[in-house]
Amino acid sequence: MMIQDWRWWATCAVLAGSLVATRSKELSPPGSLARPLSEIPLELGGWMGTEDPPLRQQIAESLGATAYLSRTYRRGARIANLFIAYYANPRAGETMHSPKHCLPGGGWEPIELKTVEVSSENGPVEINQYVLYRAGEQSLVLYWYQTPQRVIASEYLSKAYLIWDTLRRRSPASAIVRVSLAGTPGALEDGLELAAHAMRELARCYGR
Repeated sequence: MMIQDWRWWATCAVLAGSLVATRSKELSPPGSLARPLSEIPLELGGWMGTEDPPLRQQIAESLGATAYLSRTYRRGARIANLFIAYYANPRAGETMHSPKHCLPGGGWEPIELKTVEVSSENGPVEINQYVLYRAGEQSLVLYWYQTPQRVIASEYLSKAYLIWDTLRRRSPASAIVRVSLAGTPGALEDGLELAAHAMRELARCYGR
């Protein structure tokens, strides 16, 4: 009962903060990137990227992002997709949904969700590791939330920081970053390496 009470109050606090943050942002101009996402290099530590086709209009509108990047990176036989959705002025509860809510589909079933550490310029940080299964195959997805100030694994913590940064007149800008690849041997190590490159390049887009 105490755990349920704690979760109930935490949810109320986030919702109340969201209302305050939303009203505050109505008075503030949206943030902007120091460099566009398109300037993230096509070559990242030996990974060579190619641009994916644009999202269909209906999907892009549903995403609601200020800007996005979708690329396929290859290194040897390994293929990975990098997707970044950037929100200049997100509203808690309306955008920035967890990828785990939209990834399952087409017969893919989630079998594992946990956090793993990835090296960054400021030391190790936690991101999400999501494993899906379909017809004898596994798909590995790494994802996180990234703001100008920090990297966050938790969806709820990202919304709490959104409120905090808005109230402190910091940039509310945030992005969801996803690296996905086939869950074959060595995939986690390769995925974490590409994630580290993407994390560093997005920080540069923020002007860090």
